[in-house]
Amino acid sequence: MSTVSDEHLLSVMFAYTKVLSPSAQIIAIFANVLNVITFCKIGLRDGVNITFLLLSVSDLIYVALDACKGIASVIALSPWQKDLPVSMITVGVIIQFYQYIFLDASTCLETYLAITRCCCVAMPLKLKNIFTFQRTVFINAVILMCNTVFRIPLLSSYYLTWQTNPFTNLTKLTFYPYSHFQILNFIELVVARTVCPVIFLFISTVCSLILARSLIQASLNRKRMTHVTSYHGDENKGNDHALKAKEVQLVKAVFLVIILLGFLQLVLSLFSLAQAAMPEFFPGRKYNNLHGIITFVVNHLIILHCAYKIGIYYLFNTRFRAIVKMLFHVHV
Repeated sequence: MSTVSDEHLLSVMFAYTKVLSPSAQIIAIFANVLNVITFCKIGLRDGVNITFLLLSVSDLIYVALDACKGIASVIALSPWQKDLPVSMITVGVIIQFYQYIFLDASTCLETYLAITRCCCVAMPLKLKNIFTFQRTVFINAVILMCNTVFRIPLLSSYYLTWQTNPFTNLTKLTFYPYSHFQILNFIELVVARTVCPVIFLFISTVCSLILARSLIQASLNRKRMTHVTSYHGDENKGNDHALKAKEVQLVKAVFLVIILLGFLQLVLSLFSLAQAAMPEFFPGRKYNNLHGIITFVVNHLIILHCAYKIGIYYLFNTRFRAIVKMLFHVHV
């Protein structure tokens, strides 16, 4: 593994912080605000819509925090930092810890959507009795609560204190970790960034295979039903076909989200595994610059993952598409 020069790191940092990251953040924030408004207008009586709404809110908070972290990083590297009473690098580090709560919450919600769609295919008659509205709300609340509780030890393993720089004689409010911070941070890296992504990747792969098989089977059944309906002229069968077609559209949407989620989880798990297996890959060590560049790439993939879901919803959800057109005064 070769090292990366400081010049290359500065070039990538400039392109990422000045162009790529702000552009992607603006698009992702706009997309998720539109998602939240649209799902609220669709209605919250359905458990699937509740999950999609919470997923959009979680993505929105993650991107908003990422934008705040980006602003803090820009200020930390600017001449303004020396006149500020707070270390903006400290602000960026603290924001990152809270970001992970919503990143993992979004991942869990997407995995839950995948499981419900697979159950819809595997046990359609029992689906409504298993994934009721109340149970869906409860599971979503548990997902958000567990991701928060899991990080309470890490969030309480540091404090802010006034520190004086001996070279500049300036005092700033700075991040200061307790002795057990490194252990908790390593546990976070292994459990949340390595083990959990592998588990979610496995679930996503299984769900993808099941949903792909169901889409092929549904396509064959739809053609067969179309032929029978046209032959007998039975209107009721035509209505059943329309309902099945709507379900197939939802399965397609979740299928695409799962495929893209699986790719993201694979990248995250490989990146975290490299950090856990190679001590020199940690920031501040031999491969610090390479670590920085890969971090930029991974962060950008996460922001894009938060942004492109609106395209999937628009393509495969007719009610979502109709409300978006109505919001922008487009003739439906």
